[in-house]
Amino acid sequence: MTETHVERRRRLLRDDIGRLAIDLFAARGFDEVTVDDIAEAAGISQRTFFRYFASKDAIVLDFARRVDRRLVDAFDARPSGEGAFTALRNAFRITSHVEPADRARVVQLARILGRTPELQALAHGESMVDTTGLVGRAAARMGVAPTDRRARVLVAAASAVAAVEFQRWADAGGRGDPSEAIADALDVLGEGFRNLDPSPG
Repeated sequence: MTETHVERRRRLLRDDIGRLAIDLFAARGFDEVTVDDIAEAAGISQRTFFRYFASKDAIVLDFARRVDRRLVDAFDARPSGEGAFTALRNAFRITSHVEPADRARVVQLARILGRTPELQALAHGESMVDTTGLVGRAAARMGVAPTDRRARVLVAAASAVAAVEFQRWADAGGRGDPSEAIADALDVLGEGFRNLDPSPG
């Protein structure tokens, strides 16, 4: 579907507002920045701000939501022959890749989330809801019911390991590609989950 001129303008303005807000959060701290501060920096009214974001929280949470959606899409795209753990590990590796040019911005976002308990709680709450779909997908690859505890444990454990490694990468300054550290950490976890994958052949 082709993006219209108006849609493109709205998307670009939304992106600009988001970037300016992230810079303010990084410089002053999330709690010290108001919607009025963001609107003033963007040269817009408060009313215009709320046309693009429901709250200042939504600016940061938008990042977490996009990552969650990409993870589910990447999991779905894995070859059908991959078991649940292998598909999940590869999906995390793909979606945690950060291009060198984007690393400074991603580090900013991760640090803001890491230093704001309220945002962390909101992001975690949304992720716990969204993982229901991922648990069902993992269960399907395992050939078990969506309510099977093993599928829930698999997704919860992999998500926790990936989150810890990603935050560690951000706290260390974003050196290198976080996908490598996350994949390595999941390989350590995976030794205990390999029996959930079907034997080749």
